[in-house]
Amino acid sequence: MDEGRHAGFAVLSVIVSLVIVALIALFAVLYLQGQRGSEPGRGDSPIQRARNVQCLAQIKKIEMQVQLYRVQNDTYPEALEMLEGLAEPDLWCPVTRSHYQYDPQSGRVSCPDHIR
Repeated sequence: MDEGRHAGFAVLSVIVSLVIVALIALFAVLYLQGQRGSEPGRGDSPIQRARNVQCLAQIKKIEMQVQLYRVQNDTYPEALEMLEGLAEPDLWCPVTRSHYQYDPQSGRVSCPDHIR
């Protein structure tokens, strides 16, 4: 009877081992798919990610100025050029030199080249 129990434990340990290996393989495949750039911003080189962060930081700076303008004037500025404290180069993406897009209705600033 002990031999039957040991055989049962052996089969059970093999099944548990196979499940663990299958889970590890699943996580590896999911990780590698994410590294290939299946999602925006994923799989980029560290330099590209740093450039994206630089652009987003510039957008946040502009949006803070937009909000400050709104608090002082009870309305959003009609154009980004109306903001004080920003130089002309601040209105362009530091990475691609594209002019930032601005929506005066919502006060949102976006870069045509970088997804947020």
